[in-house]
Amino acid sequence: MNSILKEHRRAEAFRVSDAPLLVIDTDVVIRDVNPAYLKATSRSYEELVGTPLFEAFPDNPDDPRADGVATLSASFERVFREGGRDQLPLQRYDIPAGDILTSGTRKEFVPRVWLPVTTALRDEAGRVVGALHHAEDVTAITRAVQDLGTPSSTDLSRDQRAWTALVLALARETHGHQQARMTVAQLQHALDSRIVIEQAKGVVAAREGIGIDAAFDRLRRYSRNHCRRLHEVARAVVEDGLTV
Repeated sequence: MNSILKEHRRAEAFRVSDAPLLVIDTDVVIRDVNPAYLKATSRSYEELVGTPLFEAFPDNPDDPRADGVATLSASFERVFREGGRDQLPLQRYDIPAGDILTSGTRKEFVPRVWLPVTTALRDEAGRVVGALHHAEDVTAITRAVQDLGTPSSTDLSRDQRAWTALVLALARETHGHQQARMTVAQLQHALDSRIVIEQAKGVVAAREGIGIDAAFDRLRRYSRNHCRRLHEVARAVVEDGLTV
């Protein structure tokens, strides 16, 4: 697995985020998932990591209109090709209730509606090596809207309960997306910092004729002695020619 994809395993923001997140490589194989994603899909870490995403989550065979696999595949292709971010509209994508097959008997699928966002992950050379996928479960909102239906002048308590359910569902969804945006920003900052540090190590090693480990020691020593963040020192080395 590419080292950039492994970075998330050490990223605290990825682990503690309330947003359901997973990391895939360019073959759409799941390389990491956070606890929020496991909770949202009722799956285990061992079940998912190392498994092709669409093998773990195929289309519901009982729904002839299911298009989750095709829609997400096209989204991933855009991200891998263009190296950016792709957000889809609400997507109906039912998930299997546990293992898809148990003793030859097909399991039932659980109805789900998601709001998927995928962001490219790049290596030190700028090549796209995978993606961070955020799939927010908004099923509660769609159910609340359906339950709301047409306002009834004869049952105000029913309307009030429906509106309350909708407001609460929207509040939860908004909180989830705020958490996701913060997490993605933190992860992107961590990845960008790692990339520029790797670049700076190479610059110092080439300039001074020393090994990579010795170059890293110089960067850290300069960072401590001058009370500057390591990634700031690295960026100054790469962009401004700072000598350490």
